[in-house]
Amino acid sequence: MVLLGLLAACSGDKDNSEPPAVLTNIEKAIALKVNWTVDTRASSNQAAYRLQPLISGDRVYTIDTSGQVRAIELVNGEKSWRYQSGFEPITGVGGTSQMLIVASRDGDIAAFREIEDGLEPLWNTNVGSEIRATPVIADDQVIVRSVDGRLRSLSATDGSQQWQVTGRVPALSLTGNSNPLVAGEMVIAGFDDGKLIAYNRENGKTLWETTISLPSGRTEVERLIDLDGRFVLRDGVIYVVSFQGHLAAVQALSGDILWSRKFSSFQAIAIDDTALYLSSDDSDLWSIDRRTGSAFWKQDVLHARKITAPSIIGDKLVVADYQGYLHWLNKSDGKLLGRIRTTSERNYVQPQVWGESVITLDVRGFLVSVSQRQ
Repeated sequence: MVLLGLLAACSGDKDNSEPPAVLTNIEKAIALKVNWTVDTRASSNQAAYRLQPLISGDRVYTIDTSGQVRAIELVNGEKSWRYQSGFEPITGVGGTSQMLIVASRDGDIAAFREIEDGLEPLWNTNVGSEIRATPVIADDQVIVRSVDGRLRSLSATDGSQQWQVTGRVPALSLTGNSNPLVAGEMVIAGFDDGKLIAYNRENGKTLWETTISLPSGRTEVERLIDLDGRFVLRDGVIYVVSFQGHLAAVQALSGDILWSRKFSSFQAIAIDDTALYLSSDDSDLWSIDRRTGSAFWKQDVLHARKITAPSIIGDKLVVADYQGYLHWLNKSDGKLLGRIRTTSERNYVQPQVWGESVITLDVRGFLVSVSQRQ
């Protein structure tokens, strides 16, 4: 397993990466403001880059690498409570405010119920392998993806295992896994060998299997094709992207590929009625036609700035970068509209939208709410 940021080291000590684009002035930039900032301590070491906050209702829940969970009011940034879970995670809190799920690097899965001054434990179990994808709650199931290639369904009532399946794990892969996707009676999972597989939610039986990308190249690094980006489902079609591979539209019922194009990303996909919005692995931002896979536009003004996945806020897109800037862009043509610096540190996780505000978390654990001035 390797961190994407360490891939350059595989070929020696010299850093051959491209220099990041220099930020330029924005004419008639939209006015942005910081609503509040909270130090959650949610990122205290290099393993913390996937600690995505969970927004549920009017609260946001964070967890730090020591296992401390915090609840913060989204309106004003006030801390409601904090609770020491006792687990050391490398992924964010899952679930909802009715049932929060914490997963650890040691393979622990624990469920909690929110009470007035913190959390109440419901159950915990261990799956024997590190968990880097946030578990997903679907009715009476908790779907868990672990780094050993296994996908499990656990009972939301007591954590007992309902079924388990295993996918192939190559000798080398990116750090991290894509979250499982629940669609009706199916659970859909992406694997490090470039395969997308749909399973029956009741018993784990394979319904279909589709290859999104095939490995190519001579070295193990060149042959990485992980499906690590968070894929999305809209109108019966799954949109999925792989690292050094392809972006594809897949029919959810059959697994048939509707279209596919060369693309490389390890980040989440944003979607609206007409387009997909993606950050490529070289930090260019793309708008892709959902129907055909052709590009509406490509924006390279943030090239090599290690931008996050984009999020949609109204008619705009927002991404964060390695220097703590949030950038607003026009959704229709990719034009840069405004920026604000919320921190001096890198943002790894995709910004989240709550009403007219954007919530972002930097690598040091500073949670920030930003909105456009009216």
